[in-house]
Amino acid sequence: MIERTLRQAADSFNARDYPRAEALCQRVLKRAPRNPEALHLLGILRLQSGRAAEAVSLLRGVLQADPRNVGALDALGAAFLAMGDFPRAEENIRRLIAEGGVSPILKMHLGIALASQGEWDEALRCFEEAVRGAPEHPDAHYNLGNVLLELTRPQEAVVCLNRTLALDPRHVKAHNALGSALRELGRVDDAIASYRRALALDPANAQAHHNLGNALLDQGQLDEAGACFERAIALKPDYVKAHSSLGVVRLGQGRVTDAMACQQRALALDAGAAQVQYNLALLRLFRMEFGQAWPGYERRLETVDFRKKNFRAAASLVLYERLPRWRGPGEAGVGEVAIWAEQGIGDQTLFSTLIPELIGAGVPFLYEVDRRLLGAYQRAFPSAGFVAREEPPHEALQQASRVLAIGSLPGLFRRSREDFARQPAKLLSALPERVAHYRGRLDALGRGLKVAFSWWSTRKDWWVLKKGAPLAHFTPLLKLPGVQFVDVQYGDTAAERSAAEAATGVRLWHFDEVDYFNDLEEVLAILEACDLLITTSNATAHFAGALGKRTWLLYPAARPPLFYWVPGADGRSLWYPSVEIVSAAQLTDWNSLIRHIAEKLASRVAGEPAAH
Repeated sequence: MIERTLRQAADSFNARDYPRAEALCQRVLKRAPRNPEALHLLGILRLQSGRAAEAVSLLRGVLQADPRNVGALDALGAAFLAMGDFPRAEENIRRLIAEGGVSPILKMHLGIALASQGEWDEALRCFEEAVRGAPEHPDAHYNLGNVLLELTRPQEAVVCLNRTLALDPRHVKAHNALGSALRELGRVDDAIASYRRALALDPANAQAHHNLGNALLDQGQLDEAGACFERAIALKPDYVKAHSSLGVVRLGQGRVTDAMACQQRALALDAGAAQVQYNLALLRLFRMEFGQAWPGYERRLETVDFRKKNFRAAASLVLYERLPRWRGPGEAGVGEVAIWAEQGIGDQTLFSTLIPELIGAGVPFLYEVDRRLLGAYQRAFPSAGFVAREEPPHEALQQASRVLAIGSLPGLFRRSREDFARQPAKLLSALPERVAHYRGRLDALGRGLKVAFSWWSTRKDWWVLKKGAPLAHFTPLLKLPGVQFVDVQYGDTAAERSAAEAATGVRLWHFDEVDYFNDLEEVLAILEACDLLITTSNATAHFAGALGKRTWLLYPAARPPLFYWVPGADGRSLWYPSVEIVSAAQLTDWNSLIRHIAEKLASRVAGEPAAH
């Protein structure tokens, strides 16, 4: 009788008639309270219905009768995880393993518990063992792929996730994770396709909507990305990341008030979220609310994206986190302070404008700079100590009394708009003999204003798509008489220059022997030799600002791509007094902006002679 009832219960379970399966299990347990098969199936039913604690009790009953019941061990591991207390889940699963309950899936559950606590390396070993023991189990490959993704090994993650999908083509989480791995590899179109496959299988998957939004954001599709984030929020109103991501979109759309509301909602849901605090800080920097912004900006080093893209090698970050932070001027008992580089060379140049403040603080320091500009900084501040950025960092940086990342300097020295009155008009100088060399070569081109020109950024962030435009768009500017344009754009520009010359009959001058990416001393000299720089947002703008070179920085629609290009009351960057921001709300696209800058330059040519 019991055997038949158990078969009926199993058949009902397989047919997804869960109420009948439960009723049949209960009938068996009334007659045989310790029947392991009934306890096992009822435990799984309790687990599926979200009653994990009851499932644990039932499954323990199975193991009392059969300590090596692999199915019960696996289900019990899943039940511990479902309770959400991952340290306790880890402890309990380890106890099961120590008692002899070894199975590949139990190892997988241990890996999940470890991964949920950020113990990625040990989780990786568990998942590798699970894959070896259960090579046909799709979740084993899925979890291995997931942890490889967290360990920034996306190519290997793709292999594992494709294996998952070969075993189970309807594995929604694997489609979603595969999209994230492909996005990490820069294969954004493929990532979008993968997210869409996940949503075709599960249209109510809020995480997949959010991930799709991020991929669309990579392509600069702000409206489409915003719609994805809104859908994610509709499905999961407490989805912190989606609220914050929507705030990023709103800022990109110029809807600053809405952006602030989104970030505040995210913060209300999770006041401690580092990414939200950082996003809110960036928004406040756009609003020039410096005192409020910098504490949140400090959270950048805790965010996954920043750590992957903007700080440095993982091992160097670990070293940095072990060292005591400098709290700023006035901290007692401080020896030498090590200032560590972070972010790209443009940001490094920006933050280095605070070196005079460091010197004024009277604290000995060692400052890390990009090797390509080491000589320029040593000339500018001969009494200060500089070392080249490298991985791992210079030994002296690791042995200093205190450390600070360069992006943390403004939080000490630029807490209000008024503080920017102390910005240096000029920070760096080019080598005089190299300036004379290029000035002579430019003079040989004939009369006319010598205008350095740069039009693009090589960074791949979504907002870079509005930082520049192809050279062909600048035809109205390049055809302007009385001007000699000098290419200072880094990267291979030969094809664009040739096409522009064919279209306009105007040559954009270029010093072919100069490597504009690596020979930055030469770039500084070329900029200094010119009368003016016209540029979009890129590293060249920072170099010119540091030189104190007159610069016109362009972006359309009065929507600055980065907080440091928000103009002050005088229309100039607060960070670089020589950089004039050229933008306006009515200049809604690059074509209208370029026509405007051509008119502005024509006026200067008509009214002002060249400097040489």
